[in-house]
Amino acid sequence: MAGEYREPPRDDEFRFDLTRPSAPVEGELDYASTVTAPTEWVPYVYTDSELSAQAGRGGLSIAALVFGLLGLGIAVFGVWGAALSLAAVVLAVMARITERRSGALWAYGLGTGLAGLILAVAWVLIVMQALTIVPG
Repeated sequence: MAGEYREPPRDDEFRFDLTRPSAPVEGELDYASTVTAPTEWVPYVYTDSELSAQAGRGGLSIAALVFGLLGLGIAVFGVWGAALSLAAVVLAVMARITERRSGALWAYGLGTGLAGLILAVAWVLIVMQALTIVPG
């Protein structure tokens, strides 16, 4: 039975009995029926079709970066870049979820989009401040 103490061999030869018996003991499961999946971590290997599908992605990240740069450039001169910057932020968040391999592009798109939004808000605050100072 499993876990049962076995007497060491009585001959003069020193040996360990570390192998399982070839035939199962009465009431014990066969060893082959107890083998399960490996417990160690096995890395996932992408197939060629998965790699080609991943290579085609990246449009959202590129669009987020382009909109972010345009929005930031326009927001330097006025509040009109806010729409493009907001679009860059939305596209960057969508790209973060769907495009795992283009991390730097969506991150730059998010950064430039947020910077453009901050500049646009600053323009709005400056204009509101200027309008309240002017005597009317």
